[in-house]
Amino acid sequence: MSKRGLKKLVDAGHVRAWDDPRLYTVIALRRRGVPPEAILSFVNELGVTTANSVINIARFEQSIRTYLETRVPRLMLVLDPIPVVIEDYETLTPEHLDLDIPFSPKDTSMGSHTIRYTKTVYIDRSDFREEDSKGYFRLAPGKNVGLYKSPFPIKATTYSKDADGKVTEVRAVLDRDGPKPKTYIHWVAEDARKVEVRVHDPLFKSAEPASAEGGFLADINPNSETIYTNALIESGFDEVRRRAPWPEAAGEHSEDRPRPETVRFQAMRVGYFAMDSDSTDDHVVLNRIVSLKQDTGKA
Repeated sequence: MSKRGLKKLVDAGHVRAWDDPRLYTVIALRRRGVPPEAILSFVNELGVTTANSVINIARFEQSIRTYLETRVPRLMLVLDPIPVVIEDYETLTPEHLDLDIPFSPKDTSMGSHTIRYTKTVYIDRSDFREEDSKGYFRLAPGKNVGLYKSPFPIKATTYSKDADGKVTEVRAVLDRDGPKPKTYIHWVAEDARKVEVRVHDPLFKSAEPASAEGGFLADINPNSETIYTNALIESGFDEVRRRAPWPEAAGEHSEDRPRPETVRFQAMRVGYFAMDSDSTDDHVVLNRIVSLKQDTGKA
């Protein structure tokens, strides 16, 4: 898109600024958290040609995904949390409470951190159903699920809802003697930090917005940004932030205080994320760099 077109997007308020993560300007890619070396790797992957060509965005994002997979730590981030109260938590012994969580299951050099297992944990709303069904392997009344690195699976017993029918709390017990859970889900403890998470999708509804009826401004995707204002991230985030940049790459480690977008990590089962420049010490904002898997709708 031309600079004139980008200016129209900015002036009309469709994006925040020239560095809005939904754009593909260099400063927008930096704010989104795309590492410089990932861009160079993608360019080298394409090679050199004298022919005019159009590169699918999905190919670019897959290259970023491949670059980040082995180079950034993993954390647990819950976008839409609901509390799960473990009713027999007091039966746990002290050795069950401090959990050693690796930053990478494959690269021990990244180290690990400790999470305190608490009576109330938070899981994503999508990981609980009021009624079980065939082919569903996560939490439901009378059904167990594993919590990543926790000592025992949990089994849901009851749940509460508000006046609008929205689940507000799940109660569960430790399932010490039940069947092995068919899946494990991510979670965060009571000391998790509240963060704002921005998940971006394509800014336009079509692959060629300039050809859309009414022009590219008529092709704006109204759902190009989803904001989770009550997301929770585990305590290991503080260490990841302190040890930034991730990965340590040329051009990102020369400053006394690394830029916010160098605080990168993989959120288990969710995607790759980086801190946004809107972040403060008290209010952390995260941008999704790319999803964990390619969206088939973009291919």
